[in-house]
Amino acid sequence: MKPKFIIFDCDGVLVDTEDISCGVLAEEARKLGANLSNQEALETFAGTSYSFVFDFIEKRLGKKLPEDFEELYRKRTFEEFEKNLQPIPGIHDVVKKLKIPFCVASNAPAYKVEFNLKLVKLFPFFENNIFSAYQVNAWKPDPTLFLTAAKKMGFSPAETLVIEDSPAGVQAAVAANMKVLGFAKGKKAEILKSKGATVISEMIEVFSHL
Repeated sequence: MKPKFIIFDCDGVLVDTEDISCGVLAEEARKLGANLSNQEALETFAGTSYSFVFDFIEKRLGKKLPEDFEELYRKRTFEEFEKNLQPIPGIHDVVKKLKIPFCVASNAPAYKVEFNLKLVKLFPFFENNIFSAYQVNAWKPDPTLFLTAAKKMGFSPAETLVIEDSPAGVQAAVAANMKVLGFAKGKKAEILKSKGATVISEMIEVFSHL
């Protein structure tokens, strides 16, 4: 069956946030004494939940994080996004040319998704179709978010194509019985393929799977 509906992840699929946000996390963790490089943070944290990230850093530190750690992290990332955030190359062309409905479904809070999409001028394409894990209280790799988005948009899992860049996102799509494209290159591409994704390295390749 050809896909009739597309679910885009946000971070790493629509906007190039991962390097920025994981870099800030690693830097703030190092300030507290954790041995955590930007590269390890990117490989470990991309596409996961904040609870996973904070638990990981606490275990690395061997102590609880300061109460204001999340607030400080969010403040710093928003500042960096405003200065440096870029759209994923080619994504504007893709959403302009798509002939089927689409939405965004992210582990991040809805306000963060909206903020980032506005920064890169993608918000008008997704304005009324933003789904957040915080709305369903279930985070990828749990499939609930994808299943909820498809149902509310009026499509079955078999009609849905998910575009993801993280192992957790690919696992969620597979668990939801949805087709999934893994947007990645190099080592990460092999990881997504091993989780069940068909891998693409350029966003324009989406059209060859429709």
